[in-house]
Amino acid sequence: MRRPAVRFTPEAAKLVSKLHPEIKKMIRSALEELRSNPFLGDDLREELSGFKTFKPRRYRILYKFDEDENTIDVYYVGHRSDVYEQFMLLLKQLQEK
Repeated sequence: MRRPAVRFTPEAAKLVSKLHPEIKKMIRSALEELRSNPFLGDDLREELSGFKTFKPRRYRILYKFDEDENTIDVYYVGHRSDVYEQFMLLLKQLQEK
Protein backbone atom coordinates (compact mmCIF):
# COMPACT_ATOMS: atom_id res chain seq x y z
CA MET A 1 0.00 0.00 0.00
CA ARG A 2 1.24 3.48 -0.87
CA ARG A 3 1.84 5.81 2.02
CA PRO A 4 -1.07 8.23 2.30
CA ALA A 5 -0.74 11.94 1.61
CA VAL A 6 -1.34 14.36 4.47
CA ARG A 7 -3.66 17.33 3.92
CA PHE A 8 -4.36 20.10 6.41
CA THR A 9 -7.54 22.14 6.68
CA PRO A 10 -6.83 25.89 6.68
CA GLU A 11 -7.65 25.97 10.40
CA ALA A 12 -5.23 23.15 11.22
CA ALA A 13 -2.48 24.72 9.11
CA LYS A 14 -2.94 28.00 10.95
CA LEU A 15 -2.76 26.28 14.34
CA VAL A 16 0.41 24.38 13.43
CA SER A 17 2.07 27.52 12.08
CA LYS A 18 1.73 29.14 15.52
CA LEU A 19 3.40 26.28 17.42
CA HIS A 20 6.93 26.38 18.81
CA PRO A 21 9.50 24.87 16.37
CA GLU A 22 10.18 21.92 18.71
CA ILE A 23 6.46 21.12 18.87
CA LYS A 24 6.21 21.39 15.07
CA LYS A 25 9.05 18.88 14.78
CA MET A 26 7.20 16.49 17.12
CA ILE A 27 3.97 16.91 15.11
CA ARG A 28 5.82 16.21 11.84
CA SER A 29 7.32 13.07 13.35
CA ALA A 30 3.88 11.95 14.59
CA LEU A 31 2.42 12.52 11.12
CA GLU A 32 5.15 10.35 9.60
CA GLU A 33 4.18 7.64 12.06
CA LEU A 34 0.54 8.03 11.00
CA ARG A 35 1.54 7.80 7.33
CA SER A 36 3.07 4.40 8.11
CA ASN A 37 -0.13 3.26 9.82
CA PRO A 38 -3.15 5.61 9.56
CA PHE A 39 -5.14 3.36 11.92
CA LEU A 40 -2.91 4.11 14.95
CA GLY A 41 -5.24 6.81 16.24
CA ASP A 42 -8.18 6.20 18.52
CA ASP A 43 -11.74 6.64 17.29
CA LEU A 44 -13.60 9.57 18.82
CA ARG A 45 -17.17 9.21 20.04
CA GLU A 46 -20.39 11.17 20.43
CA GLU A 47 -20.29 14.59 18.72
CA LEU A 48 -16.87 13.85 17.24
CA SER A 49 -17.57 10.36 15.92
CA GLY A 50 -16.01 9.82 12.52
CA PHE A 51 -12.79 11.53 13.59
CA LYS A 52 -9.68 9.90 14.98
CA THR A 53 -7.17 11.25 17.49
CA PHE A 54 -3.44 10.57 17.60
CA LYS A 55 -1.64 11.48 20.82
CA PRO A 56 1.99 12.56 20.53
CA ARG A 57 3.02 13.50 24.08
CA ARG A 58 0.74 16.31 25.35
CA TYR A 59 -0.69 17.20 21.94
CA ARG A 60 -3.53 15.78 19.90
CA ILE A 61 -3.91 15.48 16.14
CA LEU A 62 -7.56 15.16 15.07
CA TYR A 63 -7.90 13.61 11.65
CA LYS A 64 -9.82 11.40 9.26
CA PHE A 65 -8.30 8.73 7.04
CA ASP A 66 -9.89 8.39 3.61
CA GLU A 67 -9.03 4.92 2.32
CA ASP A 68 -10.47 5.62 -1.16
CA GLU A 69 -8.27 8.67 -1.72
CA ASN A 70 -5.45 7.34 0.49
CA THR A 71 -5.23 10.62 2.42
CA ILE A 72 -4.99 11.69 6.01
CA ASP A 73 -6.97 14.90 6.47
CA VAL A 74 -5.79 16.81 9.55
CA TYR A 75 -8.61 18.90 10.99
CA TYR A 76 -7.17 20.19 14.25
CA VAL A 77 -3.94 20.14 16.25
CA GLY A 78 -3.74 21.32 19.83
CA HIS A 79 -2.77 20.77 23.44
CA ARG A 80 -4.64 18.00 25.20
CA SER A 81 -6.06 20.38 27.82
CA ASP A 82 -8.68 21.86 25.50
CA VAL A 83 -8.30 20.41 22.02
CA TYR A 84 -11.64 18.59 21.91
CA GLU A 85 -13.65 21.54 23.23
CA GLN A 86 -11.94 23.95 20.82
CA PHE A 87 -12.51 21.60 17.89
CA MET A 88 -16.22 21.27 18.70
CA LEU A 89 -16.50 25.08 18.84
CA LEU A 90 -14.79 25.31 15.44
CA LEU A 91 -17.16 22.73 13.95
CA LYS A 92 -20.17 24.65 15.26
CA GLN A 93 -18.82 27.91 13.80
CA LEU A 94 -18.23 26.27 10.42
CA GLN A 95 -21.75 24.80 10.41
CA GLU A 96 -23.26 28.24 11.05
CA LYS A 97 -21.61 29.72 7.95
